[in-house]
Amino acid sequence: MAKHTEFELFTKLSVGQYMPTDSVIHRIDPRVKLVLGVLLICTAVWVGSVLSAVFLIIAVVFALLLTRVQLRLAFAALRPVAVFLVILALIQVFAVPGLGAEGDAVWQWRFLRVTHESITAGILLILRFVVIVLGLSLFSFTTAITELTHGIEHIMRPLQRIGFPAHELALTVNIAVRFIPILMNEAEWLMKAQASRGADFGYGTRRGFFRRIKRLFPLFIPLFAQSLKHAYSLSEAMEARCYVGGRGRTHFIRMRAKPGDYIALLTGIIIVCIAGMIHFLHMDQHIWSMLNALMRGGV
Repeated sequence: MAKHTEFELFTKLSVGQYMPTDSVIHRIDPRVKLVLGVLLICTAVWVGSVLSAVFLIIAVVFALLLTRVQLRLAFAALRPVAVFLVILALIQVFAVPGLGAEGDAVWQWRFLRVTHESITAGILLILRFVVIVLGLSLFSFTTAITELTHGIEHIMRPLQRIGFPAHELALTVNIAVRFIPILMNEAEWLMKAQASRGADFGYGTRRGFFRRIKRLFPLFIPLFAQSLKHAYSLSEAMEARCYVGGRGRTHFIRMRAKPGDYIALLTGIIIVCIAGMIHFLHMDQHIWSMLNALMRGGV
């Protein structure tokens, strides 16, 4: 029996979907969630400690549990890129200059040299990606598109005094996010239409992945034409309603932070500081030395 979910792209996408469970995380001010999201991504990219990255993953998973959303939905976003992520990690271990030049060699064959530093760099690459993907899933699960728009506009509002287009930026983000399901729906219809006419997208074969990538190229031109059509219709609708930008506009929704928002912000800052302390104190090296000592003592 043929599967009916082969061409349903939006149902396989977890990042970008809003899950209204009315949890504690959902009730946090979107401005706070935006600030914490930026702090999380910057910390994940900045820290060079495996233990710090693991600590950030544990913190994000705990927050996901508070949202009452199934964890498999958050980890599902890692499946499509797992192979590429492993390949990038291997390139980081074997092919990046400088990582294998210093330190004791764990494994060496001709010009290939693997050290503890190169292995740590490969593991860090994977962990950083996991932190960022889980953080984006947490943000999208708990923040509606309207809340995201108002949060960006309220955060950027002080910059309007120097001419920064805060309202236009928030509107651009809103339109871009709202166009994602529309374009994916258009792609689903195009794939189903071509499959009904005999097109083979490579499902169910060993080389299905590469064939699928090759077969997707003919979808780009009609999909691009449909996106231009939607953009033109949207611009006409905005012009018909006399949209002139954010200058002089009033706001129906005014955000006010509550005590719970300040507690969430403080908790996030503490988590980031702990991850930074783990990085600066080089706890990975101490734990690695303890494990080596235990292993040598056991031998």
